[in-house]
Amino acid sequence: METTLIEQHYGLLWSIFDMIDDMVFIVRADERGFHYVWANQKACRTVGTNHLAGKRFEDVLPPTQAVKLEAHYKQAAQMKTTFVYEDEIDTPFGRKSYETVLTPFVLPNDAHLWFVAVVRDITERKVREWELQKLKERLEASEERYRTFLEHLPGAVLVFDQDGIIIYANTGAVQLFGAKQKSEIVGVPIRNICCGVDDTVWETCWKDELSFIEKVHTLDDRTIYARMAFSPIEYGDKTAVQVVMLDVTERVHYEEQLKYLAFHDALTGFPNRRLFLDVVRESIEEAKQTNDQLAIVYIDMDHFKEVNDTFGHDMGDQLLKRFAQRVKENIEPNAIPCRMGGDEFLLLLRGVMNDLDIEKKVYKLHQSMQKPFFINGHKIVVTTSIGIAIYPWHGSTAKELILHADQALYRAKAKRNHYQFYSQEAKQAAK
Repeated sequence: METTLIEQHYGLLWSIFDMIDDMVFIVRADERGFHYVWANQKACRTVGTNHLAGKRFEDVLPPTQAVKLEAHYKQAAQMKTTFVYEDEIDTPFGRKSYETVLTPFVLPNDAHLWFVAVVRDITERKVREWELQKLKERLEASEERYRTFLEHLPGAVLVFDQDGIIIYANTGAVQLFGAKQKSEIVGVPIRNICCGVDDTVWETCWKDELSFIEKVHTLDDRTIYARMAFSPIEYGDKTAVQVVMLDVTERVHYEEQLKYLAFHDALTGFPNRRLFLDVVRESIEEAKQTNDQLAIVYIDMDHFKEVNDTFGHDMGDQLLKRFAQRVKENIEPNAIPCRMGGDEFLLLLRGVMNDLDIEKKVYKLHQSMQKPFFINGHKIVVTTSIGIAIYPWHGSTAKELILHADQALYRAKAKRNHYQFYSQEAKQAAK
C-alpha cells in the first residue's frame, strides 16, 4: 500500500537513486512511529538486508542508534524543513562517519509525514579533517616553540608582512631598539625602524636571503651598527619576512680602529708611510690631468735625541705629539702630514703654484718651530731641518720624490735649522 502510493508519485526516481553512490531511504511517520518504506541498493547493502520496507528503526538498528536516529527525524518534523546532521556509527566494516540530509515532505491524499534521507559516507573526509587538525595543532605547537626560542635569542627578531608592517617582535628587539614595550614596535612600518636600509632591499628580501651590516638609529636616540639577516618565511598562514639583527657596534668600532691603526701613527694620529704613499700616488695621477705641481717636504727635528737622553722617552713622546700638533696648525687644510718614524715627518703640499709659493709655506712652518715647547714645566727648544722635492721637476713617482726630499734634507741638516730644495748638489752631498 505505502510503496504503491509513493511509486505512483516517484517511481521514475528509483532507478536514478539506485545509480548514485549515496544511501537513500524513504521513511513514513504514522501512529506506529517511524518505519522504512523504501531504500536504494547502496542503502540495502550497507544495512545488510534487502527487506527494509515496513520495518521500524529498532527492527534494523541497535537500540542506541535507533533512539538517536528517531530524535533526528523528530527534529526535522518539528522544523518542517531540510535538516543536516553528522553521525558516527559502528558497522561491520568498522566505525564510519555519515552526513545525512533529511527532508520532510507530504504526499497528496495522505495526512502522514514522509521523509527522504540521503546519507553520505564522509569517513575519509573526517579522517582528512582529523589529520589536518592534528597537523594544525602540531604547527601551532611548533610555532609556540619557535616563538619561545626567538624570545630567548640574544639578538632582535622582527617579522613584517607584505604591507611592510611589523607583526612580531621578540624581547631582544625591544632591548636593541631601546623601546619600553613591544607595542612601540609591533604595528609600525619596518622602514620606520630600519630607515637607513637601501630601498632595493625591501624588494629583494621577498625572494632571496640577505645579510649585511647597517647603521641603525634606535628609539632612545642612539646610533648603533647591526648585522641584519633577511629571510622570506611562512608566518602562520601568511607570507612574511623575518629579520634577525645583532648589535655589532663594538665589533665595527674595533675593526675601524684596527683599520685606522693600520694606516695611521698611534702616537700623533698622522697618516703613516703606507697611507702617505697611497695619497701621493693618487695626487700625482690627479696632477697629471691638471698640470699642477706638488711638493714633498721632509722634516727632521734637530737634537731630538738630546731631549730623550735628558728628560726620558715619555717626555720625548710628549714633544713629538706637540710637534705634530704645531705642524698641523701651520699647514693648509689640503696638505697631508705623515710621521715616518722617530723624529722624521713628511708633508705633501698640493695645488702649489710655483717654487715661491712652496717656499712661503715651508718658511711659515719653519718659523713656527722656532718657538720653544713647554712640557711638564720644562722649556724645550728644538729646531727643524727640512728638505723639499717638487713634482714634476724633481721626480715623477712617490718614492722618487721622497728620496730626493730626503737628499735635500741631508744637505739642510749639515747647517741645522735650515730648509733646502732638492738639487744635483744635494744629491751629491747625500752620497
